[in-house]
Amino acid sequence: MFVLDCTINIGEYTFKRVNDIKIVKSVDLLSDTAMIKMPASAVFLSNTNGEERKQLEEELKAGMPVEITLSYKDVFEKKEFTGYVTHIEPRNHMVTIECEDVLYHVRKTRINKNFKETTLKEVLTHIISETNKKLPENATPVKLASNIADINFDNLPLKDKNGAQALKKIVDDYNLRVFINDKDELYGGLRLTTNINESSTYNLQTNVVKHNLKYTKEEDVNLYVKVIGVKKDNTKVEIIVGNKEEGEQRTLHYYNISDEEKLKEIGESELENIKYSGYRGNLTGFLVPHTTRGMKVEIIDEKYPSRNGTYFVPKVTTHFGQSGARRKVELGAII
Repeated sequence: MFVLDCTINIGEYTFKRVNDIKIVKSVDLLSDTAMIKMPASAVFLSNTNGEERKQLEEELKAGMPVEITLSYKDVFEKKEFTGYVTHIEPRNHMVTIECEDVLYHVRKTRINKNFKETTLKEVLTHIISETNKKLPENATPVKLASNIADINFDNLPLKDKNGAQALKKIVDDYNLRVFINDKDELYGGLRLTTNINESSTYNLQTNVVKHNLKYTKEEDVNLYVKVIGVKKDNTKVEIIVGNKEEGEQRTLHYYNISDEEKLKEIGESELENIKYSGYRGNLTGFLVPHTTRGMKVEIIDEKYPSRNGTYFVPKVTTHFGQSGARRKVELGAII
């Protein structure tokens, strides 16, 4: 039988006991987040006073670095989260510690620049540069991921925004995915190109606790995609991806992107994400196999072998606490 263990480092303090931990990682969210619940007070060892009980609310502060490592003793160990304390909330003899990754510092960075005739890589590089100037002395600098999408912008106004607002504008206006990956690298691109080329396997009859997966055939998904690029003079470029005679239309608007090939690529990626034969929904497993967003998972169904397939993982929520440890894995497009 596996024995659960955890190590939580917050600033100079280390904790081994918690009531609950929740870690959320998603390619559709700007930042990874963690929520830690533990008793409101703890015994600290002091060189002068020996053991002393203190209130965590008074000892822990926003901005403190956080590392969460989860394990099955002698079987599996993984650093699951690295970030910073954002908020501390005491309630009913418990304290909740909210955390997020290095976007905590990106959020504190001012971006005062309007870009013209630029690229996604140039914009993200600027945001990283401004963020790293103000990082704490011992903080790991943010780097740029190597696989940034090759996307051009006619113009991109980011003046008087903080770093997180600038990234959110890119996400909202261009339907791109922007987030800090597990290497402290800022990624930007299309949803399916966030694949990190790692995989895990789930057998629906053996290592899945529960699931709400539903199998749907591609021909039953009646959608096509219209992609509209709006130029800076407000003229439009329209691209249709898929069979226009089939079912409902999904419309995507992109401002300041006028390259027809790039609009087509975006539309194809969106259609691939929604129109496929396979499972939709999520499953819940244990800490092992380790699965995180951007991975691919192989689904094995012994009852219906023809439904076996490999899927992209857009989101994973990990729970750890007194009731055990579980990963909730959402399935994206089949790949």
